[in-house]
Parts: sequence; C-alpha cells; structure tokens
Amino acid sequence: MNVQRLSVTMEPAGLPLDLVQILFSRIAERAPVTHSPPQDADLRLELTMDPTLDSESFRIEDAGHRGLRITGDSLPGLLAGMGHFLRLSSFSETGLIPASWRGISRARKPVRGVYFATHFFNYYHAAPEPEIQFYLEDLALWGFNTLMVWFDRHHFKGLSDPAAQAMLSRLHGLLGAARRLGMQVGLCVLGNEAYADSPTELRAEQGELWSFGVEMCPAKPGALDRMIREYDETFLAFSDLQPDFLAIGPYDQGGCTCPQCRPWGGRGFLRMVRHIAPVFKRYSSKGHIILSTWLFDHEHHRFKGDWPGLAQALDEKALDADMILAGTHGRQVPDYLRTHPVPGALPLLGFPEISMRGMCPWGGFGANPMPEFLAGYWAEWGHRVTGGLAYSEGIYEDLNKAIMARLFWDDASPEETIRQYIAYEFGPAVIDPVQNAIRILEANQERPWEHGDFTFPHVRLILPPDRGSQQALAALQAAERHMNPNAREGWRWRLLILRARIDAELFASQGVVSPACETCFEELTRLYHAEQADFPVHPPTRSVR
Repeated sequence: MNVQRLSVTMEPAGLPLDLVQILFSRIAERAPVTHSPPQDADLRLELTMDPTLDSESFRIEDAGHRGLRITGDSLPGLLAGMGHFLRLSSFSETGLIPASWRGISRARKPVRGVYFATHFFNYYHAAPEPEIQFYLEDLALWGFNTLMVWFDRHHFKGLSDPAAQAMLSRLHGLLGAARRLGMQVGLCVLGNEAYADSPTELRAEQGELWSFGVEMCPAKPGALDRMIREYDETFLAFSDLQPDFLAIGPYDQGGCTCPQCRPWGGRGFLRMVRHIAPVFKRYSSKGHIILSTWLFDHEHHRFKGDWPGLAQALDEKALDADMILAGTHGRQVPDYLRTHPVPGALPLLGFPEISMRGMCPWGGFGANPMPEFLAGYWAEWGHRVTGGLAYSEGIYEDLNKAIMARLFWDDASPEETIRQYIAYEFGPAVIDPVQNAIRILEANQERPWEHGDFTFPHVRLILPPDRGSQQALAALQAAERHMNPNAREGWRWRLLILRARIDAELFASQGVVSPACETCFEELTRLYHAEQADFPVHPPTRSVR
C-alpha cells in the first residue's frame, strides 16, 4: 500500500502534546504525505492508550479496512510504538509504505535514560530550547523514558546570579518538555558542590581527581549548614516538576581528603547523602535516591575504601537509597562489582560512555559511532542492570543513543539498530555502504593530541593505523547520490560525512590539521551552536587550538 493521504486520530484527547504533529513532522521530512479526513485517506491510523498492557509496551495491529492502530500502555509506550512504526516504514518521492510489523513489544529495562550534560556551552547549554525539545521527541520515539540534568553551581555566584537563573530556566524547560512526553525526570547533584563564591575557610581539601577548588568540607563548622541551604534552594526551584530521581555523585568534581572525610566515597560522601536525601524528599516525596559510584576507588586515589564503606553503610541500613549508578570511562564493570554483590542488593543502573571515548574535543570531529564498543559494554553490563543513563555531551553521538535505546528496550543488537537507523534517516538503498563506513569510522576513532589533550598548542594528532578512511569517505559520497535532499542536508548526515572527510584529511596529512579540516570544523561549530563553547566541546578550529 502506497500512502499519500493519511488520517491520524488520537484517543484519548487532551494529552499534553500533539502526537499527530510529532508524527507528521517526521513523515514530512521523508515523503509527500498529507493529513486527510478519514473518508479520503489511503490509511487510517489510530493512536490509543490501553493501561492494561504491560508497562512499558506497545501494540501495533490492523484496524479494519485500510486501518492501523498503535496502542501504548502509557505515553512513553505509545511514543515508542510510533517510533517503531516510523522506522520500519518505507518513504519515497511517491509516498509512505507502512510497516508490516504487527504484534506487541515490551520494554525489558524500566529505566531507559539519557543524562544531558549542560556545561561548557555545549549543545545542550547553547542550542535554542525548541531545537532541543524537538530532539527530545526523537529520543522518546526511540524508547527513552528518562531525562536527567545537573545544575552545576561552580559557574555561579549564588542562585540569584543572573547566569544561574538563566541556567535554571533552561534546565526547567528541558525537564518540563520531557514531562510532557511522559518521561521520568531527575536531577543530579554532587556531594559537596558549591558556588564560585563559597567561603575560602570552608573549602574542602582537594583530592586526586578533578575539582574546581570551590567545594566545601562538611566537617568544617558552618559548611554543612550552608550546603544544605543551597540544596534546599535548588530542589525548591524544581519542585513543581516533582522529579522522580535524585542522583547524588561523589567525584569529578568533588570530594574532600581531610582526615574527617576520607575516603570520601566511603565516609564524607555518605554523610552528605544522609543530609541531602531528606531535603530532596521534602519537595519530591515519591522521588527515588540514586547513589552514583562514579570514579569510586579510582586508581589515582590515595585513600581507598569507597566501595567497602558504601557496602557497610547499606548493610547496616544506615543509608536511604533506592538504586546504585555504576560505570567507568570504558565498558568494564568496576573491580569491586566483579567479586562482590551490588551493595545493599539495590537495583543497578549503568552509565554508558557514548560521548568522550577516543576524542578530544568531544564531538570535535563529527559523529562518533561506536557499535562494537557498545556491544561489548552490553555483554558485560546488560544482564546486570535495570537500565541506565547514557552520558551525553551533544548530538554527535545520536547513533550511539539509538543503539542504547534499543539495548534498553529489547536487547536489539547494535548492527540491527544501525541498519534500522540508516534506512529511516538516510534511506534503505544506502544501508550497506553506510554501515561499512561506520565500522571504519569506529576503527579510526582514537586520536590524542601530540602534546596531550588539554595542553597547547594543538598542532598534530596521533592517529591509529588507517583502517580505510578513504574508503569510508568514498562510500558515503557514493551513498549521498541516492539520498533525498532532506536527508543529505540534515544534521545527522552532515555529522557523519564531515567525520569521514576530516578523517581522510588527517590520515593523508599524518595528523596535521589541514585547511579542509578547518572548513569542516567551522560547520560542526555551527551545527553544535558551539561558537562560545570551551575547548572540551568546541571543534578544534584554529581559534581554539
């Protein structure tokens, strides 16, 4: 059936967003399909809700002659079903051929989240909010059901700082948009974070890991009370949204190495958790506390004991927590969890790295697809976790988000997701060449700067052996000729082919940035809205190298 006239009805009415508009905005990018009255339509599509379906799930079924019904148990389930329908349909210059898939699909992991890092004037910090909200819709169509954000205070001089108020407004808007999509929302905080004007005499003894030097020591008189007041202000600012989660983190930045606090993760941090959690519950009584173990017992720590301290506190019921978040910069399960059960027998969430691996600046060279890496991650983590939060610095890891969404939903292999992604975003005619190019891009990803990632000047990159950069570029250039203009000009394709062009140039010049690379970096900067971004998230144009 080739559909040019489509009727879409939605029951129940009165949802906080227009599902019909979401659906047609995606179809309009791909095929000339008009919204028609039911009696004139080639296909009548019904969007419905049925809470008796397992949470979260969707059903796609025939609904009479030329009729199709997508049913979700909830708004996230319905959006996931809509996305499944879109991705399995075919689009052309003559219309839409609807997906033939029928059945019920159920989510395997209840927490399928993304953490938006909003700092350094990266994409989430700088892009227009409507653009990010549209992107959130795309993520919901892939099956994500949770958004987490962090109000990072170290930039600001108190909550009344105009820049702090602007950031609060942005984060509130993003979480509000996620709420309208039926998503769970959450906040992240650090155990002893502080504003830029924190009193010098209350500051923590800096640890071995990254910090901004403004964090406070809870053992110093007056510091704990000041921190609790500031957490109270933050939670009050988001209280109308009733966040579902609060993730409390120990390090990067954060921590204190004074005798009263160390080891931070197993002592001082736990003290802060005991004080922060009740403040959050004061405003979000049904919210869940997530204990982050990010960088617990890191190799650079002088004082070990983070994991044992946490395990003891939970065994003794001395800590109120609902979940544990664990992960590393790589895919490996922390050593402690290899030989011990999860402390407190709590549900475990993963923290998959989809943004920073192998590149600095992060996303500075375009798309960073990592299907093989994420397959390895899931082999280690998938059977252990109840879901997770994919760490995101921007849109350049869009394909990695799609892979994680499908792993969270139904264990779909990264290869299967890639083929579905390519067919939907670029067209079924280019699946094989684009998939082969993606394999090469991942193999060529590692690229530290000759003098270190955060030292200057940046002149030359140290590249791995070239595994086919010219072949990848040629394959994408050939594929481009078979794509419609919207797909060729869309940011997803631009990020992919810019990455291939940059790689081919860098390998040809043995890592020296060429004028052609500069042109690509400038386009990436525009796509990321990164004109004011700091080096870690700014494409490495001449102005920031």
